[in-house]
Amino acid sequence: MKTPTWAIVIGICLMLFGGCSVTKNIQSIIMPDMLEMQKNMMKKMAGSSTTNSSDSLSASTRVDTADIKGAEMFKNMAEGMQEMFAMSDFTKTWTVRFGYIGLLVSIIYILSGVFLLIKKKFSIKLVYTALILSIVFSGIQSLVLASDSTGGFIAKSAGFGNVLGIIIDVIVIVVVVSMDKSAYGDNTKEVA
Repeated sequence: MKTPTWAIVIGICLMLFGGCSVTKNIQSIIMPDMLEMQKNMMKKMAGSSTTNSSDSLSASTRVDTADIKGAEMFKNMAEGMQEMFAMSDFTKTWTVRFGYIGLLVSIIYILSGVFLLIKKKFSIKLVYTALILSIVFSGIQSLVLASDSTGGFIAKSAGFGNVLGIIIDVIVIVVVVSMDKSAYGDNTKEVA
């Protein structure tokens, strides 16, 4: 008996979603370092723009107000960006931890899709395990990151992404539950 069409579609989707999650988790692991590097770059750029403005003032007695306003606007924009992407130590620590844990969850997610295509007896149980594990992980991640009042934009955006992931996981569970799984050795019949 060949692999059912629904299983092929769900298996490919699980592998694609799992691959996207791997990318997201790797980004979570390196995010604090990237934000720190971006913060240092913005400080240097803001510092060089004020230095250039003061150099031009000393070199010339004529002050161009457009240059001063531009430098001030850039400095304000840089400060606003730093505040928006600021992460507390709590959020940094948990973002990295959740990145590593999420890699494991993503690998299980991908494997469940692979085994659904290969058609093993344990495939359906693995799919249920992967989806439930993903839902629980996303829920815990959202709760922990949202518990930090100083988490900022990063924590809030991660929470929104997790809610979307939970909705997708629930939809996939409903689809798998409603399909005929006899090709996987599931001989349970509906009671009429």
